[in-house]
Amino acid sequence: MSENTSRIRTLIVEDQGMFRAFLTTWLNQQPRFCLVGAVESGEAALTLIASARPDVLLVDLQLPGMDGLECVRAARQVRPHLRALVLSSRVDPLALTRVRESGVEGYIEKDATPAELAEALEAVAAGKRHYSTRFRETLDREGAKSLALGKILSRREQQVLSHVLTGKTSREISELIGLSSRTVEFHRANIMGKLGVSNLAELAASARQHGLG
Repeated sequence: MSENTSRIRTLIVEDQGMFRAFLTTWLNQQPRFCLVGAVESGEAALTLIASARPDVLLVDLQLPGMDGLECVRAARQVRPHLRALVLSSRVDPLALTRVRESGVEGYIEKDATPAELAEALEAVAAGKRHYSTRFRETLDREGAKSLALGKILSRREQQVLSHVLTGKTSREISELIGLSSRTVEFHRANIMGKLGVSNLAELAASARQHGLG
């Protein structure tokens, strides 16, 4: 990896091996960028931040253990001016509202073209904001409902809810976000209590009322 300081030092955080390999190959072909690492988790990224000194994180939203937004928050405690472009296949308003409120500089879907990814990464590296068209359209359409829900639930509860709505079990959620199954069940109970529902069917209906179904 080049140590040329005129190039933008970039760290990839992506748990899917094939997609991480694609990003690694692609980024190494971009003349303005210097790849300083490609890791599979937020925890692995944090062990590299001080020594790799990235300028930009290219980070998946959904990661095992801490998710992408938690990774960015923790990384910025070490490098406060670190910029972040979030990658995800998620376009539900709850997930996107969390992204918007997190302060990351950009968001783009994983099915974007390489040209779109290059445009987004260039913008974020230049200190600009870049959010995909689908991101903006989704939040324009349903974001107000999701934002209202965000005032009811904590960030962790929003994270758990977003996984519940995809049909994941408490054990699956615990493995994804690095909590015990008992803690996930505790959050699920709190979510249902705050939303005034008593079962998953009512929870799904409440979520639809908030634009999440």
